[in-house]
Amino acid sequence: GSSIFVEFFFVLSGFVLVHRYAYGYNRSINFKTFMQARFFRLYPLHFFMFLVFVALEFGKLFAYHFWGFVFNDEPFTNASAISEMLPNLLLIQSWTSFTNPSSFNAPSWSISIEFYLYILLFLTVVIFKKNRIFCWACVSFIALLFIYFESEILMPNVLRGISCFFGGAVTYLIYQKLSHFKLSFLAGSIIEGAMLICVVLVVQSHEEYRTTAAPVVFFLTVLFFAFESGCFSSLLQMSPLQYAGKISYSIYMTHAAILFMVTSSAMVLQRATGVEMARMTETTRYINFGSESINNLIVIIVLTIVIYVSSLSYKHIEVKGQNLIKS
Repeated sequence: GSSIFVEFFFVLSGFVLVHRYAYGYNRSINFKTFMQARFFRLYPLHFFMFLVFVALEFGKLFAYHFWGFVFNDEPFTNASAISEMLPNLLLIQSWTSFTNPSSFNAPSWSISIEFYLYILLFLTVVIFKKNRIFCWACVSFIALLFIYFESEILMPNVLRGISCFFGGAVTYLIYQKLSHFKLSFLAGSIIEGAMLICVVLVVQSHEEYRTTAAPVVFFLTVLFFAFESGCFSSLLQMSPLQYAGKISYSIYMTHAAILFMVTSSAMVLQRATGVEMARMTETTRYINFGSESINNLIVIIVLTIVIYVSSLSYKHIEVKGQNLIKS
């Protein structure tokens, strides 16, 4: 059930963006400067990974043409159809009922929503000014109601993004009002531990309320962890976890391509050996090399590859992309 953690990403994003632009040191920033910063933060890596997935489709086309080998779908069909290219380049794949939000690099569906939420955030700051907190609270609550009643006024993923992003913005303002309170290490540790338990429970839940309860749990989690007063906050300040946070966007954007290549390799081995290694169950393909020990080893290897590749993409794409603003 961990896909619901994307809601946490939206909450944290709203929290950080409001701190950075609406109430931080850069309150007088203009729209052009703001959008340039956000564009070069997200788009270079998105564009690079889009090209990677297009290249993978050409690889599938080569295998299909010469060996008649099909990797799940025929090349340039369904989620990788040519008609999905322009929506991905414009980052609108999650906003319409005519496009596939999971097309090409599937994780980018949330980046599609995130990018245009930046514009909405800027507009609310400029238009509503001192009433912005009321605006953000209303927008978040109404979007949450639409999710609960399964409204079709907007795409479901868009409603998820709006409710959590602007809820995260309100969470920052609440934190700002309460930031002068100091929690003891013991109290902070107990609260942080309780919030982590709540997160685990709501993520693993199969109840109908899950999609509306999760954002509320994430709001509270971000709020209490912002005080950095307990043992779990101290653990999160360890260098390896700080580094993982720094490259987390790269991890998110590159992992699907790596998993696709691992799965494809298992399918090729399955065809070559006749041993089932990549079984399709309903719409999901599962990799199983026949041994728990080998499977766990493969997981560790894949995680290592993802982190290594992400460190490279962070250094050579993300950082260089952000530096383009200066030129």
